[in-house]
Amino acid sequence: MKNLRSILTLLSLVWLSGCGLLDDSDADCPITAEPLEDEDYTLNQNVAYHNNSGGDVYYTVGDCFGGSAEYVWDYSGEIYEMVGRKGFELLTSGTMCVELESGGRRTERLCKDITVHRKHVWARHYVDFPGGKTKLGVTMTINGNVYSGFGNFNSWYRLDTVSFRWQEMANIPNLIDFNAFAGFSIEGKGYLVGNNSILYEYDPASNSWTNKGQLPQLVSTILNLGAFDNRESYSYPVLGVSEGGKGYFGIGNMYYLYEYNPETNEWKQLTDRPERGEIGDHSFAYKGKIYAGKYEYDIATDTWKKGGDDFSVDVGFSPGFVPFNGVMYGGLAGKTVQFDGEKVTEVDLGGATQLIIAPTGLYGNGAVTGDIIVFPRLMGVLGYDENSWMYYLDK
Repeated sequence: MKNLRSILTLLSLVWLSGCGLLDDSDADCPITAEPLEDEDYTLNQNVAYHNNSGGDVYYTVGDCFGGSAEYVWDYSGEIYEMVGRKGFELLTSGTMCVELESGGRRTERLCKDITVHRKHVWARHYVDFPGGKTKLGVTMTINGNVYSGFGNFNSWYRLDTVSFRWQEMANIPNLIDFNAFAGFSIEGKGYLVGNNSILYEYDPASNSWTNKGQLPQLVSTILNLGAFDNRESYSYPVLGVSEGGKGYFGIGNMYYLYEYNPETNEWKQLTDRPERGEIGDHSFAYKGKIYAGKYEYDIATDTWKKGGDDFSVDVGFSPGFVPFNGVMYGGLAGKTVQFDGEKVTEVDLGGATQLIIAPTGLYGNGAVTGDIIVFPRLMGVLGYDENSWMYYLDK
């Protein structure tokens, strides 16, 4: 966390030079044609925690304009970093003041308050997820940290919740043309299912991957990958969840479901889903059941049935469901909702009114760390979400 003054190396010269102390002759020769007023200063005054606010000043040059002008900013709150000449990544609420400096002269000082929102906030971070655009990225929580990556790349990242930046971790060595569309975490380890039909185990302590052996069936068969011209166009959500100390993988464009037991390092094929998976389905595990679109699977009885809710984009659920505050959190028609295993209800926002709209039309994997839910590389109709990341904050 930094005070704004400490990071503006170029403008600190202006701050320390005393150029803002104008004599009478300076006042008679302004750098703007008219004195600046509050309406000349625009600023995004409602910002999500750790996200971008930008400001600008509109003016007409005066007789003593020096050919170019610098913005001289001063903020009473805390920022993480300066974004260009007119943007700021903010951490706390405060007052943002600005002056224009040109040719050793300053304009009037203009100030506006900024509120940094932390409660029940949905935001898209202004810095893209690293590594490029891909569908079906893998996201999971391991030992309280959020990890994400793969899809059509062999890359793996961990979210630093202090900097809100993704730190590159170890990839899986000695692989060519590798994809991975699903994974899960169990007891402090991450598990990833590759298109080469191998299960890999990730150890965060050593930041390394271990080959755990082949699946009992080819992944291309389980997911029907061969029916698509290229894997970049595969948009069917692949199920990868853990529940009760075991991992579950499958469905996608088919109906197959497999269970993995890390204690024995063995897979077991379970009862097929009654119908193929559909684009826009959300999948998650909760209280001994797996939810996949309109169906729910009971792990204890190895049976499927139509669920009480159709967890899919088609009926407005977006961007997905993640365990949070003892229930499953997600979105429905722009509202933040929770699912307790019986019914879906709106979350009490406690009076929050700004930046509370949940993203719509999106699906993919999310994970939680502390008081932040993270959804990297979501899929949707427009496709631009596949290289960005969103977060929900209740801080």
